[in-house]
Amino acid sequence: MEKYKSENASYPSSGNGISVFYEEDDPRLVGRIEYPHIIFNNEDGKCGMKVSLEEIVDVWLERVEPERQQTLELEQKTRSEMRELAILREDKKEREDDAKRHQVQDMLKPFLAEQILKVLKEKDLEIIKSNIRSLIAECKKPSWYHSTKYQYNPMDILFTEKEWDEFREECNKIHKDPIGGRYDDYGDAVKYGITTDLTELRDAPISDWK
Repeated sequence: MEKYKSENASYPSSGNGISVFYEEDDPRLVGRIEYPHIIFNNEDGKCGMKVSLEEIVDVWLERVEPERQQTLELEQKTRSEMRELAILREDKKEREDDAKRHQVQDMLKPFLAEQILKVLKEKDLEIIKSNIRSLIAECKKPSWYHSTKYQYNPMDILFTEKEWDEFREECNKIHKDPIGGRYDDYGDAVKYGITTDLTELRDAPISDWK
């Protein structure tokens, strides 16, 4: 009787990702053993044998020593606990990351409001609805990505480039994605944040400014 070694075994995959359908009497199905299975090859290169993995496992389970079983069970329990802890750590990290991302997102509107108040003070204008709306209107520009709409670009009206960079760097200290900070691209900030926030500030009741 031939003797086989585990190092001469191969572990076929369930397929190459392509589904092939055969008739039940197709010759290609003769002698087939359903996956999963292991193929044992002879050292001399002659035809070996194909064995169902389920059969191998059943035989092994019948013969495994209690001490070995306990060891394996403990190892699996340890792996399971480590996996659960890793998942908890990742969940915590994602929650903290989301909280910082939202914190940075929520910093833009107060920054814009602060700059509006600063400019009104510099111009010696009262904090009234008409003055606020007029100042925001100065920032109104045609939208380069939509011909029938507009956007607000407050650079050099509400703040200087230096003031924007200082705000951006402050935000980046709190949260920064691998590809960059939320406000590193000023054009995107105008498109996805500044225009929306200035619109809300324009329409806010004067009580919000007191």
